[in-house]
Amino acid sequence: MAIAAAAHGAVIVNGTYQLRNHPDGAARPPLYGLRLDELYNATASHDIFTFNFDHAMSNMRMDVTSTSIRIYGVTMGGRDTGGSYAVDAYNGLYTVDFTYAIGVANKPSDDDRWVKYTPDMQNAGSIVTPLGHTIALRDKSNGSYQFRLGDEDNDAGHRGFAGISGWGWLNHGPAGSPHIDSSDWLFTANLIPTPGALALIGLGGLVAARRKR
Repeated sequence: MAIAAAAHGAVIVNGTYQLRNHPDGAARPPLYGLRLDELYNATASHDIFTFNFDHAMSNMRMDVTSTSIRIYGVTMGGRDTGGSYAVDAYNGLYTVDFTYAIGVANKPSDDDRWVKYTPDMQNAGSIVTPLGHTIALRDKSNGSYQFRLGDEDNDAGHRGFAGISGWGWLNHGPAGSPHIDSSDWLFTANLIPTPGALALIGLGGLVAARRKR
């Protein structure tokens, strides 16, 4: 089970994680777990699009194995006007499905997991917008890696969050589209216990209660 602790860090184990907003998104507020600027060229200005993983209608998850990371689900989002979303055709629920299947590995000399592969855009997915458009997503390197999951080399956390964060860069649009700043994941992740693990936790609590008697 993934446990955030200053002494041991946040350990990445295989399983399904619930995804939440990261507290340190550069475009906050509102907080978000994904940002895809100029997803639509809605205005003459640079259009910021962010996606609120904590909204009541959002349910974003991540499946982690030793060789793959799949990020998927539904999220509320839209054109970020600074503090809120514009009330327009882009405001609504988006369906996201992205899989890293190439380059997934444990980061050397650390307990984080990352995607480090050259060339870019070998991993892919899509986002379906409230307008019914399916827009392709591909991974993009920052020069060192495409995606990272964990709490950094010092176990202090990514950008001030002490638990598990996921961060990495994306291209959106047709193949060959240039990278647009800023287009990236930035979320937090909590392991969802399996039914078996929950049963063990329940049994442990029962045993502890009996001992107290």
